[in-house]
Amino acid sequence: MINSDKRNISKPFIFLKNNIVLDVNKEFESLTGYSKKELSDKSIFEISNILKTTSQIHLENIEGNINCFIFTKKNEPREVKIFCSNISSDNEKIYFFREKRHSRIENAMPFVDSIFRYNEIGVAVYDVTYGIVLKLNDKYLKFSKINPDKLSNYLGKAWSHVFHHVEKEYKKQYINIIKRGKPYNLKEVKCKTLDNEDAFWDFSFVPIHINGKVKYLVHTVSDVTERVVSRNIIEKQKHELEAIIENISDEFVIFNKNGEYIKMNKLARDNSVFDYHTIKNADEAYKHIEIFDIEGNKLQLDEVPLKRVLKGEKISNYKIIRKNNKITQYRELSGTPIYDSGGNLLAGILAMRDISERVKYEESMYIQAQYESLKRIIDNLEFGIARLTVPDFKFIDINNKGYNQIKDIYPDLCPQNMLIGKSALDLFKTNNIDISDNIKNSLINSKSFHSTVKYNIPGNEVFHKYIFQPLFGLNNEVMEIIGIVIDITEEENAKKILESTLKLQDEIYSNVAHELKTPLNVIFSANQIMDMFLNNDLFEKEKFKSYNASIKQNCYRLIKLINNIVDLSKSNSGNFKINLYNENIIEIIKNIVQSVTDCVKLKNLRIIFETDVEEKIIACDSNLIERVMLNLISNAVKFSLNNSSILVSIKDKISTIEISVKDEGIGISEEHIELLFNRFYRVDNTLSRNAEGSGIGLSLIKSIVEQHGGTISVESKLGQGSIFKVELPIRITDSPGSKDYLKYIENRIEKINIEFSDVYSNDI
Repeated sequence: MINSDKRNISKPFIFLKNNIVLDVNKEFESLTGYSKKELSDKSIFEISNILKTTSQIHLENIEGNINCFIFTKKNEPREVKIFCSNISSDNEKIYFFREKRHSRIENAMPFVDSIFRYNEIGVAVYDVTYGIVLKLNDKYLKFSKINPDKLSNYLGKAWSHVFHHVEKEYKKQYINIIKRGKPYNLKEVKCKTLDNEDAFWDFSFVPIHINGKVKYLVHTVSDVTERVVSRNIIEKQKHELEAIIENISDEFVIFNKNGEYIKMNKLARDNSVFDYHTIKNADEAYKHIEIFDIEGNKLQLDEVPLKRVLKGEKISNYKIIRKNNKITQYRELSGTPIYDSGGNLLAGILAMRDISERVKYEESMYIQAQYESLKRIIDNLEFGIARLTVPDFKFIDINNKGYNQIKDIYPDLCPQNMLIGKSALDLFKTNNIDISDNIKNSLINSKSFHSTVKYNIPGNEVFHKYIFQPLFGLNNEVMEIIGIVIDITEEENAKKILESTLKLQDEIYSNVAHELKTPLNVIFSANQIMDMFLNNDLFEKEKFKSYNASIKQNCYRLIKLINNIVDLSKSNSGNFKINLYNENIIEIIKNIVQSVTDCVKLKNLRIIFETDVEEKIIACDSNLIERVMLNLISNAVKFSLNNSSILVSIKDKISTIEISVKDEGIGISEEHIELLFNRFYRVDNTLSRNAEGSGIGLSLIKSIVEQHGGTISVESKLGQGSIFKVELPIRITDSPGSKDYLKYIENRIEKINIEFSDVYSNDI
């Protein structure tokens, strides 16, 4: 037995006498995973087999030291230096093992573990220096015709043990890859399986360089037998069918399970609506053509006959329409899938025949029947009607009324019988208005189109309404265009008179409302004088003081109402103007919030201001923006709950600035939100409503925001509060703008009193 001094050696070692293991240290157990109990009394020859060194060297032949690979109990390779020392004359030996630093495969090639875990392809790792197998998986053993249960037997073996069944040419490539140090791929290598059947594999050799030299070789193999066999079957069937297909009287197309075209006979090639030389599969072909059923309904990609066959469906005598930008074809087709002996889909076949002449004959009979029915009506109509060809829009027929209507516009128009065959697109042009686009749209979209055109005849204006209606064939394809001309001059003149009357009515309404301001100003002036007396204690009656405050409050309310009516009338008549100046919108909003803080507190509410930008200059009318904000804040106050908050926030959205007013109030139900900005609309329109207001304010501020080029929106849930958002464009005007600041402050105070007048009306 080895003495205690040697037992304390830190290097892994095994101790032998007469080539029989007597002792191993803990370091050796840790390195290999084998315990002393497992190795004791084993011969040096057995140890060589256990550590799988025999393809490199037998341990009993070591003199001095040698580099090699050993394998742990878990079959993990470890590159070590072994040093053999004779320690006595009693035929005792000690073998020291030192693992090479940074030599483990998982460190040198961290990707290898993931490949082995994937286990969908065969993979083996060889050490080039010693030419041995370091690592391999079950899939690789299948390629090597080795029973997977004997996997560990091949670790540490020379590569030729695993490559024994591969042709000599590929063994040479193995040597060349190591010499060149570059990756190499082999496709569809023919091998024999364990059952001595033909199999085909794709090979990939990847050399791994360590310190500039090829150290390892990663060999992957993929079984492609099914692919090769399937291709061979298809090729065999293809040759057998080719002679028949090429000469049959129908169009014939064969495609594989991926929709790739394998064969077209001459008739199919001649009648193809796409370039079959460059387009090799169905998905690409359907980018150039459209498929419709015989009723004219466009088929989606997965509904076309070829795709249905690929799903395993048989098709018989199915009628379709094929179109591209030049050709329309009618086809009757049958299709069937092809399977291999295992029931796997290999390919599909479509057989087609041209039925265009038959369809055209049926359509002509159908059109003739429609026309005979229409003609009796057309001749007696009191408006013009014409038939136009498709797609060149030439006159087929036109009734007398239609001809006379056109001749009134074009006095030099040719005789009625000579108009037949001429293009309507050249005729229907006047005053730079081209209604021919409507005729084209009628064809493209398969629906009727309407157009009203004004003609300037000396001393008069004439209005014609044109209606273009497609006439459909049996398959819902547009065959003709019916054009109808109606003289609507009287209706248009009456419409103009009505519009003029309504505009005049708005102007009168605006002027009357404006005149109402004069007596209100007199009342308000008297009210201010009364305030002066009361504030100087000239009167002591509290009731009189209360009435006076009520008069003042209602004056403000009337002013607000009349202002809104006047401005809304101006907006309706197009006379509402805004004065744009370059202003810091942040400062405007901030000042408004600060100005109304005390008013908000009176209702036991808090108002908060937030912004993500300190300055943003935009073109705006600050007076009108203040009016918008005061309206939104006063609304928030009216509908907020006690001790809740109102949040006014600003967000810079690069091209726009977003201003929002959020409350925690009663909210708005969904059915009211869409109508909220309508004129005079109120959510609560009952006599017992909780908040005052005319319903004009939101309609007016919407108009103000839109005149700034902006938008206003609202989000709300009943019982959860509301948030109004105003989004204004960031733009600059050439007008610099200026204000009398004191007058500006006084105007703001006045505006606050007016806008908040209906907030506190119930408190007086």
